[in-house]
Amino acid sequence: MDGWDVSINSGSGYSYDQQQQQSAYGHQPPHSNNGGGYDNNNSPGYHSGYNNQRDQGWSNSPRRGGRGGNRSGGYHQGGRGGGGGGGGGGYHQQQQQQQQQHSAEQREENRVRHIRSQLFKLGEDKDFHPPSDLLKMARWIEDKAADGTEPITNAFRVMVTEQPHKTPLVAALIGFLCLQQQPKPAPPRNPDDDDVDQHDSMQLEPAQADSLGIVIVKDLVKAFRSYLDARLWRNTRLTLHLFAALVPLHIIPAASLRTLLGSFAAVLEEPAVAAARADRAAMCIIETLCRAGQDLLIDQADSAQAELDHLVAKVVAYDSARKVEVELTQPVHDLESIWLEGFPDAVKSLEQLRAREYKRPAFLPVPSDLLPAAISPSATQVAEEKRVVTLPEVLVPPEEDAEDQGLDVAYAQLGEGQVKRRKLDTGKGELEEKKAAVGSERVSLQPRWFNNTVPKAASPASVVLRAILADMIDLYEVNRKEAAKLILDLPNWLRRGTFTSKVSSEAGLFGEVHEGEVLEETGYSLDDLLVETILSTALLLPTASRNPLYYTSLLREIVSLTPSTVAPSLGRTIRTFYNALSTPSMDVESVRRFADWFAIHLSNFNFGWAWKEWIPDTSLPSNHPKIVFMKRIVELEIRLAYFDRIKETLPEEIQAVAMSKQEPSPVFTYADESHPYYEQAARLVNSIKAKASAEIVLADFETFKNSIYESSASTIPSESGEGMVSSPLEADVVVRDLTIQCVLQVGSRSFSHFLNIVERYHSLLRQLSRSPRMRAAILAGSVRFWTRSQQWIHIVVDKLLQYRIVEPADVVDFIFSPPTDEPSTILSPTEEKEAWAGFNTWTLLRLTLEKVNGRVDQLKKRLEEIERKEAEEREKKEAALAAGLPLDEVEEKKQEDEEEQLPLFPTSATLPVRPAKDGGNKAELSSMEALASLDAIKSEQRKVLVGTINGFKNLIVKVDDEGDEWEKWWINGWYKQLVRAFNKQLLENRETVLSNCFGGSTGGDEELVEGLREFLERAIDILSE
Repeated sequence: MDGWDVSINSGSGYSYDQQQQQSAYGHQPPHSNNGGGYDNNNSPGYHSGYNNQRDQGWSNSPRRGGRGGNRSGGYHQGGRGGGGGGGGGGYHQQQQQQQQQHSAEQREENRVRHIRSQLFKLGEDKDFHPPSDLLKMARWIEDKAADGTEPITNAFRVMVTEQPHKTPLVAALIGFLCLQQQPKPAPPRNPDDDDVDQHDSMQLEPAQADSLGIVIVKDLVKAFRSYLDARLWRNTRLTLHLFAALVPLHIIPAASLRTLLGSFAAVLEEPAVAAARADRAAMCIIETLCRAGQDLLIDQADSAQAELDHLVAKVVAYDSARKVEVELTQPVHDLESIWLEGFPDAVKSLEQLRAREYKRPAFLPVPSDLLPAAISPSATQVAEEKRVVTLPEVLVPPEEDAEDQGLDVAYAQLGEGQVKRRKLDTGKGELEEKKAAVGSERVSLQPRWFNNTVPKAASPASVVLRAILADMIDLYEVNRKEAAKLILDLPNWLRRGTFTSKVSSEAGLFGEVHEGEVLEETGYSLDDLLVETILSTALLLPTASRNPLYYTSLLREIVSLTPSTVAPSLGRTIRTFYNALSTPSMDVESVRRFADWFAIHLSNFNFGWAWKEWIPDTSLPSNHPKIVFMKRIVELEIRLAYFDRIKETLPEEIQAVAMSKQEPSPVFTYADESHPYYEQAARLVNSIKAKASAEIVLADFETFKNSIYESSASTIPSESGEGMVSSPLEADVVVRDLTIQCVLQVGSRSFSHFLNIVERYHSLLRQLSRSPRMRAAILAGSVRFWTRSQQWIHIVVDKLLQYRIVEPADVVDFIFSPPTDEPSTILSPTEEKEAWAGFNTWTLLRLTLEKVNGRVDQLKKRLEEIERKEAEEREKKEAALAAGLPLDEVEEKKQEDEEEQLPLFPTSATLPVRPAKDGGNKAELSSMEALASLDAIKSEQRKVLVGTINGFKNLIVKVDDEGDEWEKWWINGWYKQLVRAFNKQLLENRETVLSNCFGGSTGGDEELVEGLREFLERAIDILSE
């Protein structure tokens, strides 16, 4: 399976809407065999054409290292299919008609699939020769167009927007179709097929005036308009790339493309234009100019040079006035070994292009490099008016009306008439499709660390090459294995010699690099470029465009395919980033992502690393980034393997600073028989194992609590009075700590055991968690039990939050203000605390915030769904009344009971108990009830946000007076990540957060607190850039 030819597989990246195609073709009778692919024996496949052979010219995926070898096949390997058999005995005429209809639909579906498969694999034959193979492909396409052009035009849309590395090749193929002489008319149809003739004649009428190539170009222009209307910026930009490639063939006039780019330049001059909108429009101009270069001056118009200079001037003027957040989006700060490349560098590359008279990068193919001399504007016999498509003048619509007009992927791909049908079932697949078509929301700052082996920053070569690679990486996220193979084959789509080192000298579409070529645009290292591009994309701030694990797995696939060549690039990268930890120049979130990637990478390759290089750093303080980096890697390696396996790979010096002395096992405080509460703990563990009821356990606890507090009790934990507490509060804390540790002890065998125990004793734990102090005791006991395994702490707290045993606000309070009044009898001497110099405390806080934010989002969707259903019901009733129809008897229950006033910040103790499920009488939630639930959860969210900001504020003020430099760096870094990662929620609750966190007196730390407020507001402002 090659990933391209399975139309129903959405994972391939090229899903095929059967309903769409059947609506256009499904009603046609069986076709005659026009050039292969079908026989007349009603076979459901398309393998019997071409002398009953599979097409040999397009079956092999590209291989890195060139296109040598003998050719083995093509597009016309055989004649037309043979005749069919006679009628089947015993079949009635109706059965025969149904069978023929089904066969026709199946053949049509296979025809569409076959066309798409062949076009999508254009140029992937290892001995592909552009001039001859493009000619064969052009003739093959014309032959297939006799049965309808819609599958062909749809396939070209996909090729342009989802195969950015093939843009020059697609343009050359269109050149063949536009510049060669008109094909002969299609052979006449069977006179009996009147409906087919009538339908096809309607389809072929435009083809009589326009060649197939012009039909394709006009369809792409139409698609471009729809992409622009839907603000599918990536699709728009990639289609502009194709238009630029068609300019030297005189299919697209240079003047019309310059005018079109002027429409994008107009966006840059809009009053108060958002950076997200203007940056995308500017990148459309920058990339198109860098790719087209001097071709845009090909018409030799007097104003051409001035128009290009004017476009450049507008982009430069916009850049000088552009205001975006920089500090909060920088993965590194002020480093010589790692620098940044972003939008300002793209503008500088445009200025450099103008300075060298718009000479495009030498490695980029143009159609004239791929076509024979006979296929050119000067040699063609096709009249100019038959081979030119003038681009329309457009206005880039504002962003705000995109959702109001319902312009989405369905509109852009299927047309306005099918929007409603597709909107009825809009699932995750379409959302992902739209995300790919839109592209990244912002042009972020990306770190660079390779000097002479990759395109220089702020150069046209960097803009073009990195854009191709970035689009490929992002588009092929659906299949990382296919993505790895495709990007390793990048040299095959450029000029020979673009990449050196171990890349074959034969790898490339055209040309040889001569001594006269610009050296800066040849001789790159493919491995350095891939490693740098993938990791820099994974480190983008505030967030990467894809899940970080995608970049990790993609790099793993690349290393697996070419381990010997990529390993040196990875080694230099790891050492560069590790050395950068010597100074507080890296963002803490960048350190976390890089450490997580490195640990997973080591787990995929036998945990091998030159640890001895880091031994000199083992004398650094425990909160130094290098030491924390080592700890993080070792911790994650143990999670991915096991304790003794990782210990074998580490030198003793590294083990001493980065590895715990014990494996990550539970620490049961009451396991020792000498502990005063040992007997009670053993009794409780046995009760849990015996599945005792919550009532029995609570009764036992009441007796135990009295025995450790009341001095007059006849039974005490020990003869010496050991284990006695001084207050009822301490007794309650002991009960909670003992309970949660016993529950965790029984459930410590596995995650499923833990989950079963928590679900069984959910009511017991809820009974014991009726106040914030008691919930803090449960949290403290959980952390104490799993103090050696931060991963299990996160798992347990997540489940306690999910079952509402503790509340998000309790976790926030516990993180910033852990309880200090716990009895000494429950404290563990081996308790380990990481604090903020690391990643686990932040991970726990992030988990808590995401939990409450997820509840808010879930209730918002629920409320929208209920309101939609209620609106439909009202419309039905109004329609029934307008028609004078009797309404069904509907009992509208309007309960006017007094609403219980919800507290500002509800907890599990104050929320009403959920009613028991009643199978048949469960009433649906009304919009008013859903709105009340949403308001309650929003109040909880506000409390969590205020508590978190205040916690960081107090902590930063404290460490500013007492802490060392590295401790300040860690805490300030996590505060920046907080306001950056949750700026959307902070924006929604801006006034509440600011008034409760920064509205009062700061006690002499005004400047420091004002700086924290400024960071928060700057993070929020990122959303409106």
